[in-house]
Amino acid sequence: MVYEKSKVIGLNLKVVVIFLILTLFSTVALSALPVYVQWRELDPKNVRVENDITYIQLKEVAGKFGKVIDVENEALVLIKHDKWKVFLFPKSGMCVINNLESFNIQETDARFYDGSIFLSPQLLAKILDLELIVSSKGIYFNRSLSKVQSIKTIIQKSLVRTIIELSEDAESEISPLVSTYGYLIKIFGAAVPETFYYEEFNDKIKYIKAYHYSETEVWVKIVLNYKAQVNKIIEDKRIVLDFTFEEVDEPVVVIDAGHGGYDPGTVGFSKLYEKDVALAVAQKAKELLKEYSIDVKLIREDDTYIDLHKRATMSNDFEADLFISVHLNSFPDDRTVRGSEVYYFDFSKTDYARKIAWRENLDQKKDKQLIETWVHDKESSISASKKFGEVLESNLKLKGIKSRGVSPAEFAVLAYTRSPAVLFELEFLSNNVVEENFKNSKYTKLFAEIIADSVIKYFDLKK
Repeated sequence: MVYEKSKVIGLNLKVVVIFLILTLFSTVALSALPVYVQWRELDPKNVRVENDITYIQLKEVAGKFGKVIDVENEALVLIKHDKWKVFLFPKSGMCVINNLESFNIQETDARFYDGSIFLSPQLLAKILDLELIVSSKGIYFNRSLSKVQSIKTIIQKSLVRTIIELSEDAESEISPLVSTYGYLIKIFGAAVPETFYYEEFNDKIKYIKAYHYSETEVWVKIVLNYKAQVNKIIEDKRIVLDFTFEEVDEPVVVIDAGHGGYDPGTVGFSKLYEKDVALAVAQKAKELLKEYSIDVKLIREDDTYIDLHKRATMSNDFEADLFISVHLNSFPDDRTVRGSEVYYFDFSKTDYARKIAWRENLDQKKDKQLIETWVHDKESSISASKKFGEVLESNLKLKGIKSRGVSPAEFAVLAYTRSPAVLFELEFLSNNVVEENFKNSKYTKLFAEIIADSVIKYFDLKK
């Protein structure tokens, strides 16, 4: 009998051990399923597993979305955020959202651990208005995206109103564009139907573009033809922008005559210096444009050396709408080579951000937003720079000058300008005919006309 009894006890102990092992492995497996909030993993200490159900601490997740737990006990949990309130009654099995929606909750939906309420993923997502994704890789909570339902613009004599309609309230911020007139509106936790919106206007507004900066952030770029002040009005599910226009200012064009001072640039075979030719062309172009409604600035007006970064800084200080750097080419190995080349700045975003941080003495962490704005503005200027380059090329052909193309390049003098910018290699000074034509001023006038005509066409100028 003793033997039989001990045998039974041993068997029971084996069953208990196996049960404990299976329970342990089950718990570990469930606990190992990570929880993510806005794609970032939640600290596992805020996650519990009980009876095959995952429970997540409400306070921790609510806080990540700016919502506060005002009351927290087994009778009542009150969650607040601005005008938004949720009343959760764990003992009564009831939940009320904004006094508009009420529903029953199951006993298994809520647990208290160490004085804090933990909820099932489904209930947590519902009361915090979050998107819930459950997969074999984890449990994901993300903010429900507000949809940009429409963008309407009303243009009046001195006022333009743009109305952005949203499906849900969303946080936003607005900042002026640097490289052109206009504003950038960042809408957080939002989406654009079909991921893109674009509309052109032939008036005070040039165009409006809305697109995804990231999966959950929409940027609305409003480019204006003239300077304006903006008043932002936030209404229920609406962002209203009122633009008040100032007196129309003349566009500013900065012409940069390359080299200067102790730096002659390339030198022709009869000792004609690039620095002198570039300055003569820049001065003549300014003279040709004086009858038009445009403000032309020269980086240098005499034989002075100015470093590349200073040239860009001067252009930015002038608040240029266009920057033209004038140079001449050389290929002494083959003096028959001829033609003009136009370059606009293109770049790698990551490398450019580092370059800007170093050159402007910015901290990549502390000044991240400023650097991102600079990079974004420079990126936005690429199409305008290319467009002006193409206008130059068309005028070259009209004047009978061979074009060797409009190409992207990373010239330093273009890198730090905030406006659209090109580097214009007029011709090859190593060519005898070219050098002679610049010496007798024939090409000085011709290329000044090409620059002036291109500026007139680009800005649609009137006398």
